[in-house]
Amino acid sequence: MDAVKRKKKSLKWDFVKYFLICIILILMGSLLLGISANKLFSQSEYVLFIGEEGTVTIRKNAEGISESYILLLGIADLVQCIAIPLWSLLCVVVCGIIFYHRKIEKPIGVLLEASENISNNRLDFSVEVPEKNELGDLCLSFEKMRIALRDNNLEMWRQVEERKRLNAAFAHDLRTPLTVLKGQNEMLVKYAPQMSDEKIISTAEMMGRHITRLEAYVSTMNELQRLEDVEMKKELVAIKDIEKQMRITGTTVCTKKEFVFRQNIPNTQNVTIDISVVMQVYENLLSNALRYADTKIEVHIDKQGSLFVLAVADDGVGFTSKDLSNAMKPFYKAENETNNEHFGMGLNICKILCEKHGGYLKISNNNGAKVVAAFKE
Repeated sequence: MDAVKRKKKSLKWDFVKYFLICIILILMGSLLLGISANKLFSQSEYVLFIGEEGTVTIRKNAEGISESYILLLGIADLVQCIAIPLWSLLCVVVCGIIFYHRKIEKPIGVLLEASENISNNRLDFSVEVPEKNELGDLCLSFEKMRIALRDNNLEMWRQVEERKRLNAAFAHDLRTPLTVLKGQNEMLVKYAPQMSDEKIISTAEMMGRHITRLEAYVSTMNELQRLEDVEMKKELVAIKDIEKQMRITGTTVCTKKEFVFRQNIPNTQNVTIDISVVMQVYENLLSNALRYADTKIEVHIDKQGSLFVLAVADDGVGFTSKDLSNAMKPFYKAENETNNEHFGMGLNICKILCEKHGGYLKISNNNGAKVVAAFKE
């Protein structure tokens, strides 16, 4: 890649340079051939004479005609006529070969090798940039394409592995409620005639609770599947409208906790976001904070460059070191989590939505748990 740092050259000027060299060589060769022929004629003992009727004769010392010299003169003239075109053709061919060998052959070889590797899905290589010219730029473009393909493949493989893990976790978490349902069903079939009405109703209610849990779990999984394909629909939204929606949601949900809303963006300003995605993330984070907060929940919105930033904090115990490493993974539950209706998908869904929006999700502790969601305009 050191060649990239050199001053950029143009392939067309290289071609012009070689073309001019070729022309100079042709002119010099033709001139030398002409001088040699003239010198040959000037040193001869023979002189051309033009007769009264316009006939041309060659006489030696003005006394006689040499027939052999007429033949020699014709051969010399023929050689001169043939040598100049041949010399010109030779110069063109040699300059063309040198130009191809020095300026074109290596980049073409690099590009062919890169194409072969990419077509065979081998992306663990780098494309050399032989020289900083148009072909060098083409090689550099191939390198950028290779990096993009490699990153896309890595992301695709990551998603495939993540999907496998989700499916495995899904199958694992379904076993418990299905086992309970199966056991209760077998008990009803076998002992229903001997069971009291109260026992049958109790068993049916337990089965209903597990069925409801299964339905909620399947709904969560379907939502996660859809998130992979969601498309962002960004539009210009006024900050005052965002503030109004978030304040109403916060005060409605946090009836038993103190709700504090702050913003560092003027109400007259606008941001380009997908408001439905932002509100979905906000509601998820608010729900999480409500579960763990002792007395207070704080919400803060800000704008940092091209990012719309939402921060939700609570005054609970905060994240443990294990939580900080795993909380954004699907199906993760804190060790002190006792709510079986909570599947540990909230932060993972928020993370996917933030990244789909070109931003990020970050968790930390600040006198309690704090989650920062950023959305790129």
